[in-house]
Amino acid sequence: MRHLSTTDRHTLHQQLEQLKRQVLEELRASAPSAYLVPAEGEHEVKSHADEAEAERAADVHMAEIEIAHTRLEEIERALARLADGRYGICEDCGAEIPRTRLFAQPTAIRCTACQAAAEARHRH
Repeated sequence: MRHLSTTDRHTLHQQLEQLKRQVLEELRASAPSAYLVPAEGEHEVKSHADEAEAERAADVHMAEIEIAHTRLEEIERALARLADGRYGICEDCGAEIPRTRLFAQPTAIRCTACQAAAEARHRH
């Protein structure tokens, strides 16, 4: 974390906190809509197409909630790394993650080279 100034760390902390607030707001906003999905046997499905569309919409909603929870976990882990001095260090190779990458992707856990290698492994 030596490559980050005190101002950088403060700015990144603020950026992470803002991202956290945004994700929490997304989760709060999505919670009431969970009650809009009718319980089994309570809905008035007109056709199989309507039922399929209602199921698809519920699946999409649940996927969005899972993505938001994952983002929140990534933000929380980044804040923890920032607090304990591990922030900005690649988890794979131990090199410093470039400052520009951290400002573009404050939850980054890998340097660009290691991230590209990780993505290549997932594609194969």
